[in-house]
Order: sequence, then structure tokens, then C-alpha cells
Amino acid sequence: MIPSSPAPQTFESVARARRPRRNRGVLAATGAVAAVALAIVAGWLLWPTPPGPAVLHGGTARYVVTATVDSPRIGATAIDIDLTSRTGDPAPPVAMDVEAVMPLMGHATPPVSAVPVGGGRYRAEGVPLMMTGPWQLRISMTAADGIDHLMLPLSVSG
Repeated sequence: MIPSSPAPQTFESVARARRPRRNRGVLAATGAVAAVALAIVAGWLLWPTPPGPAVLHGGTARYVVTATVDSPRIGATAIDIDLTSRTGDPAPPVAMDVEAVMPLMGHATPPVSAVPVGGGRYRAEGVPLMMTGPWQLRISMTAADGIDHLMLPLSVSG
């Protein structure tokens, strides 16, 4: 029987043996910092952006209405209304009120008068939207020859 001799050491095995071990605490802290940074970046990219203005279209027998809701979110908002006749001409001046109605919950806000701003355009300031969900805007247009009512659907977000 021939005795076996130990394997000769090479430069790689000596370098591996002398390399200091990294502290496991430092690795864990580095991993935690990286995870938090990744979560922040993901949250920033996925955070919902506030919706832009909602543009609603509708009409009655006499009028074509385009209503632009500045901010369809909880709180008071302004509503711009563009009113034209069915022939496409600017509508004669009318008195206009806007109410927000939530039929599913039985909510209705007091009417807000829309002020004429010229060229068949009106603006209602401070229309309250109290909660998220489906709402309806009830627009009442009073002219010399009668009253027209129009309901426009609106979805309100948080």
C-alpha cells in the first residue's frame, strides 16, 4: 500500500482560504435597503394619478349640452356648460341650475346657479360631491318659453 500525499496547494486555494468572510448583518442590511428602495419606486410608478376633467355630452329637444366637470372627485367642483341650440347656433340666454344627485343613496345637493360667461357658456362654482360612486348631474335650463331638464351620468372617485 502506498501512502497518499496531500494535494498540493495552488494559488487559487490559498487565495480562497485567505479571503475574509463578509458580515451577514451587512448583507442583510443591504438587502433590506434595496427592498425598500424597490418598494418606493414601484409605489411611485403604480400610484394612481388624479383623473382629469370629465366631459359629458347630452341634449334635450331644444338644446345640445356639453358639461365639463373640473374635478370628478369628492369635494366641491366647478362645472363648465356649453349650450347650443339643436341647429348649432348659440342658444339664447337662459337661467341655469345644476344639482348633483346620487339616486342609489338618496342624496341630492341644493341647486347651484350657473353664471353666463359669454358665447353660450355657463359656469357653476362649488357643486358638492359628497362621496364616491355613480352620480347624476341634473341641469335645469329655464328660457322664456319653458324649462328643460337634462340628467348626465358622472362617476366620482376618491
